[in-house]
Amino acid sequence: MSRFRHGRDARRRLVIRDDTNLKLDPITIDTPDGQTWDGLALIPKGGDPQRRRVAVIVVHGSVGNYITGVPRRVAHGLALAGFTVLSVNTRMANYGVFFGGGLFHRTPIDMDAWVDLAKRMGHTDVVLVGFSMGASIVTYFQATRHRPEVVAVGALAHPASLPDSLRRRWERFGSQPDYETVVRDAWLMIGGIAENDALDDEIFIVRRATGPTDEPAHAEIWTYRTWWFSRGPQAHAAMSRRHIGRLGVPLAMIQGADDLIVPPSDGEELERLAREGGVPDVFHSVVPGANHVFDGRLGEAVERLVEWMDRVVMPTVEDRRHAARAGGDAADGASPEERSGG
Repeated sequence: MSRFRHGRDARRRLVIRDDTNLKLDPITIDTPDGQTWDGLALIPKGGDPQRRRVAVIVVHGSVGNYITGVPRRVAHGLALAGFTVLSVNTRMANYGVFFGGGLFHRTPIDMDAWVDLAKRMGHTDVVLVGFSMGASIVTYFQATRHRPEVVAVGALAHPASLPDSLRRRWERFGSQPDYETVVRDAWLMIGGIAENDALDDEIFIVRRATGPTDEPAHAEIWTYRTWWFSRGPQAHAAMSRRHIGRLGVPLAMIQGADDLIVPPSDGEELERLAREGGVPDVFHSVVPGANHVFDGRLGEAVERLVEWMDRVVMPTVEDRRHAARAGGDAADGASPEERSGG
């Protein structure tokens, strides 16, 4: 039994729904570069069949994974709303940045494989939803791949730039070493050719990275290559402000008003850039009182996503299906020469 709060304030009722309404299936993908990643499919057993036909791929944040924290709860909420959900890992999940495999600019390889899996499951309409770093992952993927299956992109706590977010946080807490020192050390380690997998790499620790003390809980662990490609000054793939105008599909951003890691100004900047880039529909919503992980407010954030899905995504999906049916009818009425291109 799970409790899930719908509504914009505490006066709205608490809805209790049974998890037995969902079928949970472990899923796995193998990528062309030899990696294997896990995920979980959450499939409604009933409800609106049109919603079930839409696959929502939910992507984790930093050092996160598909079954914990915000991704788990967002996936659960969207599935209870009737959508088929794939909550997934990428090479950035868990300890990828600790052990050297978490190279941000290669995450499109993982996302391609997850979209391929959704397609094999029978889903031709896919929505990408990312939390924090996951929002950066799905934005970069859609802007560079433009998979025809992807009909929309959703984001929670979407940073305008992962390098800028980290730099601000390190400066706020007085990290040891500081950002510029790590830039120098990383450049010396990789020699300017970080793309070479044969290069030696090295783990380093940053104290006071996430809080003001030397306690282990406030430290971060990276390798120089994983840091360089996701948080370094030339980590262009991790800078959503460079990509968001090229999505080509509707966008929703749900931001927290009290988020100290991704301030509201990031959402405002991304909204402006998306509109300037011609993104066909931009929905930007700020949840009052919400911090970075939407403590106590995640139900409201998910409700806003569901409302956007109903208002924007489902009509887009229906238009696509109508166009596909019309195209099929036209082909059925064509002459043999026309169907063969003659």
